[in-house]
Amino acid sequence: MKRNLLVTFYSFNAKKCHCERSEAISGSRLLKTSLIIFLISISSSFAAELINPFTTDGNWYKTNLHTHTTRSDGDVNLPVRVKQYRDKGYQVLVVTDHEKTNKVDGYSDANFLLLNGMETHPKSNSQINYHFVCINIPESLSFAKNVNAMERIRQVKASGGEVIFAHPYWSGHNINDMLAVDGYIAMEVHNSYDGIYYIGKGYSSVQWDQLLNTGKIIPAVAADDVHRSKFVGLSWIMIKAKELTPTAIMDSLRAGSFYASCGPVFENFRIDGDSVVVKCSPAVEICFMGQNNISHNVTADKNNLITSAKYKLPDKIKWVRAEIIDANGRHAWTNPIIIKE
Repeated sequence: MKRNLLVTFYSFNAKKCHCERSEAISGSRLLKTSLIIFLISISSSFAAELINPFTTDGNWYKTNLHTHTTRSDGDVNLPVRVKQYRDKGYQVLVVTDHEKTNKVDGYSDANFLLLNGMETHPKSNSQINYHFVCINIPESLSFAKNVNAMERIRQVKASGGEVIFAHPYWSGHNINDMLAVDGYIAMEVHNSYDGIYYIGKGYSSVQWDQLLNTGKIIPAVAADDVHRSKFVGLSWIMIKAKELTPTAIMDSLRAGSFYASCGPVFENFRIDGDSVVVKCSPAVEICFMGQNNISHNVTADKNNLITSAKYKLPDKIKWVRAEIIDANGRHAWTNPIIIKE
């Protein structure tokens, strides 16, 4: 969805930037710069309206969207992996083996939903392959190696599924890589795959904020990307949906009706008059983030953790999201709320 105000704003800036730089850049460099600007200006995800799960009815479901088994490079087969997540209290699991789907019939019941998926790796313009998590796709879906990124996204969506942009920081993708493709409905703000969890490249909040700053308003998820069993249950999303069915879960996922977490719990996040408020599990820090340099932190003292915070919104703020950190250093993230003028 486009909002005319933002599209006009970015188109004007793109033209201005092109004019300012065209005197100094020529040939292929000018073409490449113009292409990047053009992609920014036509993004179909600009300022999409997200649903705040704290202001809508439904049930909360603990969900992992990124999972591997012995069908690709995981350490256990699908039946064992499903049991691991059920034992951890998850209600939704998506199995996403590399370039392969799975047979998922017979695993779902009234209390648990297993969705078919795939992690696919098309080339990008920077020669660093994308990692796309494809969700709710048919078992028959597959891609030849030469199928490009946008065509893969198109085929996934045509089949009734959706795509999430996986671990951009770990992959080494910059904002140009992320803007060069469109149609993904979310990105991973945290990925706790075995090695990433320890080497410090699991967090992609900077990349998320850079996307939001362009006007591409998308939600962000946290996911295990589990390969080894001892790392099951490190990060997830809590999704608010009307019922535990593929249709309801996918509708809520598309709408951004969830928050992401590695442990902390959000109890409330909403606009209250000219302020935004958070209620949460005990935290050492509650952070409010807006575009560019807009931010506000509330920090606990040494003896008392905090469970709420309020932030008066600046006049020019366009969107706001919240992030909390608990005493163990674990994070949780809300999706952004667009601030209407």
